[in-house]
Amino acid sequence: MKFKVNEIFTSLQGEGTRAGRICCFIRLTGCPLRCVYCDTEYAFYEGQMKELDEILNEVVKQIGTPKTEINAPFVELTGGEPLAHPHAAELLRQLLDIHYEVAIETAGSHDLSVVPTEVIKIVDRKTPGSGEVDQWLETNLNYLVPGRDELKFVLVNESDYDWAKAWCLDRKILDRQIILFSPAWGSLDPQWLAEKIIQDKLPVRFQTQLHKVIWGSDRTGV
Repeated sequence: MKFKVNEIFTSLQGEGTRAGRICCFIRLTGCPLRCVYCDTEYAFYEGQMKELDEILNEVVKQIGTPKTEINAPFVELTGGEPLAHPHAAELLRQLLDIHYEVAIETAGSHDLSVVPTEVIKIVDRKTPGSGEVDQWLETNLNYLVPGRDELKFVLVNESDYDWAKAWCLDRKILDRQIILFSPAWGSLDPQWLAEKIIQDKLPVRFQTQLHKVIWGSDRTGV
């Protein structure tokens, strides 16, 4: 079983409720979406074919053997769009079977029912400003585990904020799911977004891209 892998690297988790945590990222090559703010265009095509065992061995080499403590090694499958790969679920299962804590970052444009239940799902609901708002499977809401999985909105402009707020209210998910609102890097003023969330008393979590704050917006492998 082979995968086209763009990079495997260990860094800090830069986004979401687990931001700041050491994480080994497996970035698969390829994505059918073309979001206007994409910061991983290099992963559209670049990569090398690797066997499943090669990937698992590299993860162990980089982040160590699995443990069961609260701060045990953490691994995330990302892209590109990892679920565009037909064997992504098997890679996730293998990582779980050797007892890593495992997450996947996905656009929600592919069926989440194939993802093993134990995997933490970080799902990016595309907004109108992304240019890919229609790339969404509504049934994916059925596979988000309350209090564990995360639904993320990257907001390009103020209109995106209004759209995302209305979308969440319409589905009555603000009190059922972990919702993240993130300003698109270099597009939406983070202070405006933070103050708007406070003003509206919206029960979402503000986030920014920690890795870009630390290393800058152009560096890869972080």
